[in-house]
Amino acid sequence: MSTLAAVSALGSPSFWVSLFTLIGVYAAVTMLLNVEAGWGGMWDLGIVGLLAIGSYTYTIVTNPAGEFDVVYAPGWPVWAGILAAMAMTGIVAFLVGLPALRARREYFLIITFAFAEVFRQLAINLRDLTQGTVGFNSVARPFESFFERDALRAVLLIVTWGAVLLVYALTRRISRSGYGRALRAMRDNEPVALSLGIRVSRLRLQTFVLVGVAVGGVAPLYMWWLRYANPSVFEPQFTFTAWTALVLGGIASRFGAVLGVAVLLLFTELVELIEVPLEFRTVLVAVHPLAIGLLLVLVLRFRSEGLLSERRTFGARARRPTTLDVAGAAVAARLRRLGPGGAAKAQAQ
Repeated sequence: MSTLAAVSALGSPSFWVSLFTLIGVYAAVTMLLNVEAGWGGMWDLGIVGLLAIGSYTYTIVTNPAGEFDVVYAPGWPVWAGILAAMAMTGIVAFLVGLPALRARREYFLIITFAFAEVFRQLAINLRDLTQGTVGFNSVARPFESFFERDALRAVLLIVTWGAVLLVYALTRRISRSGYGRALRAMRDNEPVALSLGIRVSRLRLQTFVLVGVAVGGVAPLYMWWLRYANPSVFEPQFTFTAWTALVLGGIASRFGAVLGVAVLLLFTELVELIEVPLEFRTVLVAVHPLAIGLLLVLVLRFRSEGLLSERRTFGARARRPTTLDVAGAAVAARLRRLGPGGAAKAQAQ
């Protein structure tokens, strides 16, 4: 890319509108990932699978009949498509979560990663429903009849960041509620959480389904930005980008996901705008992941908890022991006094 082209891109309003719309989509997904991974301890590598299900559901049910050679195209309005996407991702999250959440740690990672890849392969092979690798080259977007192209992009930017604010309000409410404290207790010490009456399995499934439904609501925003749907846009790279942004911003912090996404995507775009001779263009493409890795290493070297730590963003709430903390410490102390097999003795009493 020439210097003139790079300057032109940076000076173009449409470039910044497009970039900040994408940042909004990633920010919403990463905040939801933070709920299940940062607070719930469920390290999910398949969130792009839920995004793909919501995106395909929205695209299929909102496309008018006859526009594509598919077996099902009811032509629903946009609002109905959004509700259908949320319902479908919620159902799939429930069905996947029932067996997957019985696993822990790396096994849960593998199962969720496999789920995302299985769905992507289904999208490729179910040609009568998804049009295979070709996908859909148009997506129904709201307000198309009211605004021209550039004005519509600005309106969709506002809608996207309105959704980001809603997701942030939801996650903030969760973090301050007893539900959020139960999630963090489950993450930090599952045996103590169980001893205090927290139904861990049920809590995990509720959180997984809640995140699934919310991701289904974000999926149409991604489709409005892309304006097409095919399996290539739902590769694992999306999940890895969200995870990188979450680690960069600070796992389990309230605003860290948004900050991490903004820093990562702005850095990525600036690297791509670097001017190099044509023969070195492939080298720049190869160096791009290395530059992102270097950014992550530098941030974690000087701020091991990310740009915003959990303790810092929760402030006094994170430093002040809660009733759950005190009760958990009392249970742990009692088990230590009972010695080996203390849990079994306490249960017998």
